[in-house]
Amino acid sequence: MRKILSGQSRNKGVTLITLIIAITIFAVFITVFSYVMIAKHGSEALYVQSTQAYAVAQAGVEYGIRYATDNNFSAINSLGAVDLGDGSFTLEYTTPSAGTLTSTGTVGNAERQIILQRFRLLVMGQAITLDPDEDPHTP
Repeated sequence: MRKILSGQSRNKGVTLITLIIAITIFAVFITVFSYVMIAKHGSEALYVQSTQAYAVAQAGVEYGIRYATDNNFSAINSLGAVDLGDGSFTLEYTTPSAGTLTSTGTVGNAERQIILQRFRLLVMGQAITLDPDEDPHTP
Protein backbone atom coordinates (compact mmCIF):
# COMPACT_ATOMS: atom_id res chain seq x y z
CA MET A 1 0.00 0.00 0.00
CA ARG A 2 2.89 2.34 0.71
CA LYS A 3 4.18 1.91 -2.86
CA ILE A 4 0.89 3.05 -4.33
CA LEU A 5 0.63 6.12 -2.09
CA SER A 6 4.20 7.15 -2.66
CA GLY A 7 3.86 6.78 -6.46
CA GLN A 8 6.22 3.83 -6.78
CA SER A 9 3.97 1.49 -8.74
CA ARG A 10 4.52 -0.25 -12.07
CA ASN A 11 2.38 2.38 -13.94
CA LYS A 12 4.68 5.37 -13.46
CA GLY A 13 4.72 6.62 -17.11
CA VAL A 14 1.00 6.28 -17.90
CA THR A 15 0.21 9.86 -16.94
CA LEU A 16 3.07 11.24 -19.02
CA ILE A 17 2.07 9.21 -22.08
CA THR A 18 -1.58 10.24 -21.68
CA LEU A 19 -0.55 13.88 -21.47
CA ILE A 20 1.63 13.62 -24.59
CA ILE A 21 -1.22 11.99 -26.55
CA ALA A 22 -3.68 14.68 -25.39
CA ILE A 23 -1.31 17.49 -26.40
CA THR A 24 -0.75 15.86 -29.81
CA ILE A 25 -4.49 15.53 -30.47
CA PHE A 26 -5.04 19.14 -29.38
CA ALA A 27 -2.25 20.31 -31.73
CA VAL A 28 -3.78 18.41 -34.65
CA PHE A 29 -7.18 20.02 -34.00
CA ILE A 30 -5.63 23.50 -33.86
CA THR A 31 -3.74 22.87 -37.13
CA VAL A 32 -6.84 21.64 -38.97
CA PHE A 33 -8.92 24.53 -37.64
CA SER A 34 -6.29 27.04 -38.78
CA TYR A 35 -6.15 25.50 -42.25
CA VAL A 36 -9.95 25.60 -42.63
CA MET A 37 -10.10 29.23 -41.55
CA ILE A 38 -7.38 30.24 -44.02
CA ALA A 39 -9.11 28.37 -46.86
CA LYS A 40 -12.46 29.97 -46.03
CA HIS A 41 -10.95 33.43 -45.92
CA GLY A 42 -9.35 32.91 -49.34
CA SER A 43 -12.55 31.68 -50.99
CA GLU A 44 -14.78 34.46 -49.69
CA ALA A 45 -13.50 37.01 -52.22
CA LEU A 46 -14.50 34.74 -55.12
CA TYR A 47 -17.96 34.24 -53.59
CA VAL A 48 -18.48 38.00 -53.33
CA GLN A 49 -17.28 38.53 -56.91
CA SER A 50 -19.59 35.75 -58.13
CA THR A 51 -22.59 37.34 -56.42
CA GLN A 52 -21.68 40.73 -57.88
CA ALA A 53 -21.27 39.18 -61.34
CA TYR A 54 -24.79 37.73 -61.09
CA ALA A 55 -26.17 41.17 -60.20
CA VAL A 56 -24.30 42.71 -63.14
CA ALA A 57 -25.69 40.01 -65.47
CA GLN A 58 -29.20 40.75 -64.16
CA ALA A 59 -28.63 44.43 -64.88
CA GLY A 60 -27.60 43.38 -68.40
CA VAL A 61 -30.93 41.59 -68.88
CA GLU A 62 -32.84 44.67 -67.75
CA TYR A 63 -30.68 46.89 -69.98
CA GLY A 64 -31.29 44.58 -72.94
CA ILE A 65 -35.06 44.62 -72.39
CA ARG A 66 -35.10 48.42 -72.23
CA TYR A 67 -32.77 48.78 -75.22
CA ALA A 68 -34.84 46.40 -77.34
CA THR A 69 -38.07 48.17 -76.40
CA ASP A 70 -36.68 51.63 -77.18
CA ASN A 71 -34.98 50.66 -80.46
CA ASN A 72 -37.41 48.04 -81.77
CA PHE A 73 -34.69 45.34 -81.63
CA SER A 74 -32.42 47.21 -84.05
CA ALA A 75 -28.66 47.14 -83.35
CA ILE A 76 -28.97 45.00 -80.23
CA ASN A 77 -26.25 42.73 -81.63
CA SER A 78 -23.82 45.63 -81.90
CA LEU A 79 -23.73 46.31 -78.16
CA GLY A 80 -20.25 45.73 -76.78
CA ALA A 81 -19.25 45.35 -73.17
CA VAL A 82 -21.00 47.82 -70.89
CA ASP A 83 -19.06 48.84 -67.78
CA LEU A 84 -21.03 48.87 -64.57
CA GLY A 85 -19.20 49.66 -61.34
CA ASP A 86 -16.38 47.16 -60.78
CA GLY A 87 -17.68 44.83 -63.48
CA SER A 88 -19.16 44.75 -66.93
CA PHE A 89 -21.78 42.87 -68.89
CA THR A 90 -22.07 41.81 -72.50
CA LEU A 91 -25.27 41.05 -74.34
CA GLU A 92 -25.67 38.49 -77.07
CA TYR A 93 -28.94 38.32 -78.99
CA THR A 94 -29.66 35.46 -81.36
CA THR A 95 -31.92 35.63 -84.38
CA PRO A 96 -35.40 37.06 -83.83
CA SER A 97 -37.00 33.67 -84.50
CA ALA A 98 -35.15 32.06 -81.57
CA GLY A 99 -35.21 35.23 -79.49
CA THR A 100 -32.57 34.31 -76.92
CA LEU A 101 -30.85 37.08 -74.98
CA THR A 102 -27.69 36.08 -73.12
CA SER A 103 -26.26 38.47 -70.56
CA THR A 104 -22.80 37.69 -69.20
CA GLY A 105 -21.71 39.58 -66.10
CA THR A 106 -18.03 39.73 -65.18
CA VAL A 107 -16.50 41.01 -61.94
CA GLY A 108 -12.83 40.24 -61.30
CA ASN A 109 -12.29 36.53 -61.97
CA ALA A 110 -15.97 35.63 -61.59
CA GLU A 111 -18.33 35.33 -64.54
CA ARG A 112 -22.08 34.61 -64.37
CA GLN A 113 -24.49 34.19 -67.25
CA ILE A 114 -28.25 34.65 -67.53
CA ILE A 115 -30.08 33.34 -70.58
CA LEU A 116 -33.51 34.74 -71.39
CA GLN A 117 -35.37 32.62 -73.94
CA ARG A 118 -38.26 33.76 -76.15
CA PHE A 119 -36.95 37.27 -75.63
CA ARG A 120 -38.71 38.95 -78.57
CA LEU A 121 -42.08 37.51 -77.59
CA LEU A 122 -41.63 38.66 -74.02
CA VAL A 123 -40.79 42.24 -74.94
CA MET A 124 -43.34 42.59 -77.74
CA GLY A 125 -46.14 41.29 -75.49
CA GLN A 126 -47.53 43.30 -72.63
CA ALA A 127 -45.93 41.15 -69.94
CA ILE A 128 -42.31 40.51 -69.08
CA THR A 129 -41.37 37.24 -67.47
CA LEU A 130 -38.12 35.47 -66.73
CA ASP A 131 -39.69 32.01 -66.85
CA PRO A 132 -39.22 30.60 -70.39
CA ASP A 133 -42.05 28.07 -69.88
CA GLU A 134 -44.61 30.71 -68.93
CA ASP A 135 -46.75 32.22 -71.69
CA PRO A 136 -46.58 36.02 -71.28
CA HIS A 137 -50.01 36.48 -72.87
CA THR A 138 -51.92 34.60 -70.18
CA PRO A 139 -53.02 36.76 -67.25
